[in-house]
Parts: sequence; C-alpha cells; structure tokens
Amino acid sequence: MALLRRKPQNTRPTLGLKLRMLLLVLLPLSCSATHAYADNIEFEYRVKSAFLYNFTKFIEWPVPEMTRSDFVMCVAGNSKFHAKLIETVGNQQNNNQPIRFSFLQHPGEARNCQLVFLGFADHERLSDWVDSMSELAVLTVSDEQDFINVGGMVQFIIVDGKIRFDINQSAAKSLRIKISSKLLGLARNVN
Repeated sequence: MALLRRKPQNTRPTLGLKLRMLLLVLLPLSCSATHAYADNIEFEYRVKSAFLYNFTKFIEWPVPEMTRSDFVMCVAGNSKFHAKLIETVGNQQNNNQPIRFSFLQHPGEARNCQLVFLGFADHERLSDWVDSMSELAVLTVSDEQDFINVGGMVQFIIVDGKIRFDINQSAAKSLRIKISSKLLGLARNVN
C-alpha cells in the first residue's frame, strides 16, 4: 500500500495575510492617534474659549453697557469651536449681563456681537470678514496665521505647546475698544 505523500505546504504567510495582520496592528494605533488628536483639539478649543471669556473682563467696548441687554459672543467659520465655547462659558455673565452666543453666516450679523472668533482656514475669506467688520466696535479674534497683519485684533498662537496671544492694539483703539494694561501685559506681542 502506497502511502499518499502530501506535498509540504508552504507555511509562510501570503502577502494578503501579511497585509491583514499589519492592518490589525495599525488600525487600533490609528484609532488611538485619531482619538488623541480629537482630544487635543477639544482641549485646545476649551482653553481658547476660557481665554475669550477672560478677555471680556479686561476690555471696555465703546457702547455703554446700560444700553445692551446682554453680551454676545459670536463665532464664524468653525461650528465645533462654537459648540465648545457654549459648553465652556455656558451660563457665565459679563458685567452682570447674561452672555449669549451666536454662530454667524454673514459678516453683517456681527453688528450684534461684542466679540467674534473667526475660524476660517481660508486666508482670503478671513481677510474679507475682517474688512467687512472694520467699522464695527467688535473685538475680532482668530487662531489663523497672519490674522493680526490683516487687521485682526487678537491672534492665538501656540508656542512650546502653550496657547499664547498677540494683540493688535492699534486696530482695537481705532474702534474705541479699550484693552486693559493687565491683558496687554500678558500678550506675547503688542503692536
């Protein structure tokens, strides 16, 4: 009786199997990195929101507070930041006035705001919004590069992993927005 000899099988993993194994290793790492990135962005938005709220304590707007019924913080161009601002600042007040939040679609809507955070990554669009608000007594803030150079008032900057800010005092002064010396002293650069 002849024994059937089996042909030795190749025990080396095929290319398809190697790719699947690699995906099994990388997928959790990828998800973890994405999750860490989302956590970092949320944390960054929370810190920036706290900065915005604290800015309001050190700034005087030309419109007398008695003529306003509330203080309005607005965001344009970044709905996630808007949601985090509401979550972080929530039911706080500014000089005994309730803080209200608004997400803007058009620059003309900024007339009712005291502060507008511009979250546009598109430099041209950011510049258009700043130009459109150039005669409104509205504090403009952004974290986009060169925001100060296009006429913005406060620009967030990350330096050595920490959130700092630059202030364009001349732009604020031109609209009679007074920034306290305490806040100016905390800025990285003031021009």
